[in-house]
Amino acid sequence: MKFRIAIVFSLAFACSLLSGCGKESSPAASEKSEQTPVVRPVRYLTVGLQQVANTLELPGEIHSRYEQHYGFRVGGKIQRRLVDVGQTVATGQVLAVLDPQDVQPAIDAQAAQLAVAQSDLVLQKNELTRQRELRDKGFISGSALEHQVATTDAAQARVNAAQSQLVSVRNGLDFQTLRADQSGVVMGIDADAGSVVAPGQSVVRVAQAGAMEIAVNVPENAIASMRKASGFTVRADAVPDVSYTAHLRELAAVADPASRTFSARLTIDHPDNSIKLGMGATLQLTLGVATSLVLPHAALYTRDNTPRVWLIEANTDTVKEQVVALGATVQDGVAITSGLKPGDRVVTAGANLLLPGQKVRLLAQEQADSAARDKP
Repeated sequence: MKFRIAIVFSLAFACSLLSGCGKESSPAASEKSEQTPVVRPVRYLTVGLQQVANTLELPGEIHSRYEQHYGFRVGGKIQRRLVDVGQTVATGQVLAVLDPQDVQPAIDAQAAQLAVAQSDLVLQKNELTRQRELRDKGFISGSALEHQVATTDAAQARVNAAQSQLVSVRNGLDFQTLRADQSGVVMGIDADAGSVVAPGQSVVRVAQAGAMEIAVNVPENAIASMRKASGFTVRADAVPDVSYTAHLRELAAVADPASRTFSARLTIDHPDNSIKLGMGATLQLTLGVATSLVLPHAALYTRDNTPRVWLIEANTDTVKEQVVALGATVQDGVAITSGLKPGDRVVTAGANLLLPGQKVRLLAQEQADSAARDKP
């Protein structure tokens, strides 16, 4: 029993010695690590001034220059609709037809009224002829003859009125057929077969072929830019590689009460078959050319909702955080309005692993030095 206790005590003592040795080696390793800081390789860019186009982009939609809302001149029940959305229509093509049952009884009634008026006119003319013969023989007075003349003229006027009303009612039969005045594309159907419509109510919407426009809603703070823009470029979302020039045709004088934006229409110069009516598009306003510092997007990172870059110190090749203010987005990156000056060196690759004050190895400069050494 005493022998076992001695063995356990010896093992415990040996373990304590081993653990003590382990504790003494950890600070040495840490001190060695602190003496050899990690040097991160990075790529960088020397900032310089560039000419940047000052632009503004607004979303919009492609429309036709002329869009017509076709409706019947008379009311009634739609019997047939002969076109569908997206269909191309020609001038004079029938779009819809009303049920003629509502008009034919009116035509028959007016034709009967005309027949009555014509019969009365024939009677009055015959009476006028007899009274003239009696007046010539001295059997009636001149005033009686004049009264018959007036009665005959009134009968003639009633016939003329009945004829005009019959023509009007028959026109109503013609107006029951809705035809396209111009060729174009059907953009919408507002009433279908079986619907009862009032005179002038929209039934079919047709966009005329030819001139195209982009419709945009301009914010209040962009109205001045819209008026002074030196050029407009349109790109359809479906074909972003194709661009078109445009010119401002109209700009609303009053803002929409709901969105507080001003509607604008810009005519597209020389549109082709690449763009279709109803497509989404982007309008780019060219506001001039300015000189600015430009950085690629890879050089930027955000912390605390603030854009920053890693700035390389000139003498020590260490990095520090630099807050920057962003301007307009350009083709090569983004314009910098403040925080940097020409000649500053900014990290463009490898920024995610950096810490403030960390020393870096400049890959771009290293490659340049290697190329200079290899040059004979």
